[in-house]
Parts: sequence; structure tokens; C-alpha cells
Amino acid sequence: MVLAVGTVVYSAYEDYTAVRPELSGGSSQPVGEITQNGNMATVSLTFTIPNAGLYTLNVTLTCDNSNPNVVCQAGHVSVPPGGREVLSFNMTITNVQEYINSGDRRINGTLAMALDPFVSISIGTNLSGLVNIEGS
Repeated sequence: MVLAVGTVVYSAYEDYTAVRPELSGGSSQPVGEITQNGNMATVSLTFTIPNAGLYTLNVTLTCDNSNPNVVCQAGHVSVPPGGREVLSFNMTITNVQEYINSGDRRINGTLAMALDPFVSISIGTNLSGLVNIEGS
């Protein structure tokens, strides 16, 4: 029992320390691109997720569509031990002018990481900082 718990804790720590720089901009890789076409804008994010642990790592990035002008396509990857997988996440602002003029531009997101079936963590985040667009 102690060995099993120890390997899960070790794996979770290794995965967290490997993934954190990738998601927080500490990596040298480009993470985002914004394309604007008229009154619509798309934010495309790409992250390379490494798995430095001993168990398969599942990572999911989603957003809460609390703003009617925001549509998200969740990203999910399952990374085997010692592997690297690309996580893609897209967010579309369907009406840029309405989004800019709205009083609440917050876009709630959730990053979930899991070492199935042992442990999982979900972290709430504000994704609106990824949206730097100009109205027409």
C-alpha cells in the first residue's frame, strides 16, 4: 500500500513540475494565435504536454460559456508515461463588438489533470486574458 501511494505521489509531482511551465508561458514554444475575420475572432492555443510520471496523464482544458458571445472547443489529451502529446484548444468570439462592449468579459476556464484512476485535480482559471482583440 505504501509503495502504491508513493508511486502515485511521485508521479503527480513529476507531472505537475513538467506540465506547469508549458501552461504558464514558461516554455519557449508559441502557445497562442488570434485570427480576426470581421466581427468574429478565434483564439487557438497549442500546448505540448509532457508526462514525466509513471502513470498515464489525462489533461483537459475547457471553458464555461457564461458569455453568450464565446464558444469553446475543449482540448483533451491522454499522455502515456515518458510521452509528449499536443493539446489544442479553440475559443471563438462570435460577436467581437458585443463582447468588447459587454460589462463582463470574464471567460471562466477549467484545467483538469488526472492520473487515472488514482488522483485528479481541477483548477479554475480566467481565460479572458487570452483575448486581446480590437473592435471595429
